[in-house]
Amino acid sequence: MSLVKQLWLATSFLVVTAFTASLAASLISAYGYYQEQLALKNIDNANSLAITLSHTEKERALLRSFLDAQFATGHYQRISLNIPNEQPLDLQGEPSETNAPAWFRAFFPMDIPAGQATVSDGWVNFGALSVESETSYAQTSLWVTTKRLFVWLCLVALFAGFAGSWMIRRISDPLKGVVRQAEAIGERRFIVSKEPKTTEFRRVVRAMNKLSKRVESILEGDARALSEMREKTLHDPVTGIANREFFISRLDALVADEDTAAQHTLALVRLPNLTALNAKLGHETVSAGLREFCEQVSERLKRHQHHYSDAFLGRLNGSDFGILLTGFHDIGLISEMLTQDVQISICDEPMQELRLSACTFRPGSSRAEVMMKADHLLAQAEQAKETLVIAESSAENIPFRNATEWRDAISLAIHNKELKAEFHPLIGRDGTPLHQEAKIRLKLNGDWQTAGYFLPWSRRLSLLPSVDTAMVTHLIALSAQTTAEPVVIHISTDSLLEEETSARILQLIESRQAPAQSFRLELPESALGIDDLRLSSFIGRVQQQGSEVGISGIGHNLERIVRIHELGLNYIKTDPVYAQRLESDRTTQQYLQRLTALAHSIGLQVYLAGATSPLCVQAAWEAGFDGVTGPGITTTG
Repeated sequence: MSLVKQLWLATSFLVVTAFTASLAASLISAYGYYQEQLALKNIDNANSLAITLSHTEKERALLRSFLDAQFATGHYQRISLNIPNEQPLDLQGEPSETNAPAWFRAFFPMDIPAGQATVSDGWVNFGALSVESETSYAQTSLWVTTKRLFVWLCLVALFAGFAGSWMIRRISDPLKGVVRQAEAIGERRFIVSKEPKTTEFRRVVRAMNKLSKRVESILEGDARALSEMREKTLHDPVTGIANREFFISRLDALVADEDTAAQHTLALVRLPNLTALNAKLGHETVSAGLREFCEQVSERLKRHQHHYSDAFLGRLNGSDFGILLTGFHDIGLISEMLTQDVQISICDEPMQELRLSACTFRPGSSRAEVMMKADHLLAQAEQAKETLVIAESSAENIPFRNATEWRDAISLAIHNKELKAEFHPLIGRDGTPLHQEAKIRLKLNGDWQTAGYFLPWSRRLSLLPSVDTAMVTHLIALSAQTTAEPVVIHISTDSLLEEETSARILQLIESRQAPAQSFRLELPESALGIDDLRLSSFIGRVQQQGSEVGISGIGHNLERIVRIHELGLNYIKTDPVYAQRLESDRTTQQYLQRLTALAHSIGLQVYLAGATSPLCVQAAWEAGFDGVTGPGITTTG
């Protein structure tokens, strides 16, 4: 039983006890008072009447008249004068009606002793006088008094109840905060709460806040150490961008992607005469200029970020740099993105002979083939002394040539519900599936196309919210027997940012008719940049429906690991690039071991994406991962 319920019961018990005790005490006091007053009345009236009769002639008729007069002037039940050797004079009235119910009269009977007095005749006792007052009036008055007391005490009890409720509310409000914080700590979410005014609660909350801050400090320190480790091992020490090994791993991850219809772009950039500039300006000056160059390129790419899914910049050697644009196939825009109105210089030394090449590729190609093609184009640029050389467009059958045609085709497929889901398992240590990832497919121009074929254009045309909503609607409508494992639905950041779409997704999840079919929502790492209140509210409502929420693509911004545990997420999934290096690179293995240990310390499950082989899967188990997905897995379930 909760403490609030116990306080309610204690308050109710006290109010009822006080009410009962007050009513009983008042009734007993009033009952005793009425009995005492009636007994005194009997005695006083008997003495007064006896004195009168003692000074009266003792004729029987005269005595009778005195008794009649006395009986008529007061409320008497019986007046009796017993005369020795004579017939007693006895006057007795009929009992008066009373409003008091029978149970009340039985509970409070008026058994009043009669008043006794002696009537004398001179110095001789003439007779014994007995007077009994009528009790029905007293019992009626006691009943009326009881009802008034009951009403007044009910009002007092009601007021006490309201006062008690107010006090309990004041006590329970900070208590709720303490309970929420305690539950969060139980879930390994170490939040900081405002200290309540109640002394005892304040001490508890202060202690838990210290614990939360200490854990947060530890998490931030571990995340910072991991980030530094990642920077040292995976990034170029001069420019801060990815080194050659990390860049090649990213390229390997793209060519191994399961969505074979996706198209990406690789661009190579060569800065000439770096050796001469080092001799002329000094190593430090040239290094600062290279960092500025990388910043210029990154800023230039951000201006066109609606054209691609992700941009990845790396340094391949001293003077060569690589750019990977995922989900980007409009290669003609490369000139606008990287060369137009860009003045590249190092300490006012213009780089007039900057050379670039660009080519597209699809998953399923070999890394060597892609790099050889880009190197060949770069060599052509140097030989022809051209700034940029782009690969000629292949003769592939792309039925839509402009944004309007793409918009109409995607919108029509969604409207006609020409979409389906292909399921890819994520396995646990025993080889059985933990969940099934739903990959969307759209029927465009009569053919089923993978996500990589249309999602870049959906993103560019702001159609991702419509695509996500259609996918959620489709999966909700599927039979619960489609798959025995939970189904993972991927939700884009664009859908979360659009309030109407996020509300519609929540409504669909809450109204699903197949409770046996459980769902998990997976958000991209970029979603962590959304406003705290909106994101936490969305995650909380999804989890209230029994669905888990995870984040994919983790590994690039480890400083966000603290926010992940504050949001109460259930799992994280790494970027596929790490799977390319996990099997053979010891440094990557150590890095991922520390990442999984950090995630487990805050109650998160950690999954590896993009496993390429059974050896990679085995390395994932050794690194501490809880689940693995990718082309290299085998299931036993």
